[in-house]
Amino acid sequence: MDASTVTVAVWNIEADGGRSGEHRHAAIDLLASLKPDVFLQQEAKYSRERGEQLKYITEKQLRLRGFLSSPNPFIDADIATSLYLRPEMFQVVKQKPCAKTWYLHPCHVQAQLGDCPIPLNLASFHMCFFDAGTRLTEAGWLTTLAQPGMVTIAAGDTNSYPHRLEPISLPVWEKVTDRAHMVHRTVMDSSGIRRSDTGPDHALIDAEYVDLARHAADHLGSDGAGALAATAGFRKPQQGGPQRIDRGYAAGGAATALEHVEVIEHKDFDHALLLYRFNRTRLERMLTPSPRTATS
Repeated sequence: MDASTVTVAVWNIEADGGRSGEHRHAAIDLLASLKPDVFLQQEAKYSRERGEQLKYITEKQLRLRGFLSSPNPFIDADIATSLYLRPEMFQVVKQKPCAKTWYLHPCHVQAQLGDCPIPLNLASFHMCFFDAGTRLTEAGWLTTLAQPGMVTIAAGDTNSYPHRLEPISLPVWEKVTDRAHMVHRTVMDSSGIRRSDTGPDHALIDAEYVDLARHAADHLGSDGAGALAATAGFRKPQQGGPQRIDRGYAAGGAATALEHVEVIEHKDFDHALLLYRFNRTRLERMLTPSPRTATS
């Protein structure tokens, strides 16, 4: 923990590290070494079981306070998302229940950073894996956290692609042998050709979210080197190979506080860990109304 920074870790931990913690210890050990102040987890598959035992173990090991997304009783496999905060740094205002537009509910918490009067919205999300239309609706819900006056950091598994050209080429769908996956990750254009689904990213950027990795690559020099690296698909050549589907976004000026981005692969997991470091003073400035705003 560095008092001058706010460190946000984002990780889709495959199957929660296992019901019996087969791989979870490795994940938590790595996270503990990075000392995150915020941890946004996806695929918290077993964290509701046994009285939320895995959540409480994670709280103790990382010295953070944990939250789980609201259950979704309308799907067969309700896999939670989770969110952990450093209690000495954040005062929780409220945990907001999710709109039911999501296939897997996100975990959304409003918290005050120190004495800042404007709450910071934090959201851990996992977009639908099989349907582009559902993902676009889910992105639409995230845009409600980018309305004027709101400051938000939202991150997770988008199961879709950036709409801008990047160092990693998008899959060549004619060569992808997993044809179900091809349908899951594409949209059909007016001529009947399937294109990579970039709709969620496009919607979020149109709503004035900032893709944090893109911002780092464009503006942070060596601190953004490697920010656009692949985050998943390392062992799935039949699905088109590695791609940057796990992404973090910021709204309301939070991106201006970003100082450093890392993408950290781990041999035991199918998704990389994302690490974002924010300058605390600059972030606090975004969460404090200016004298003109306060008196108007």
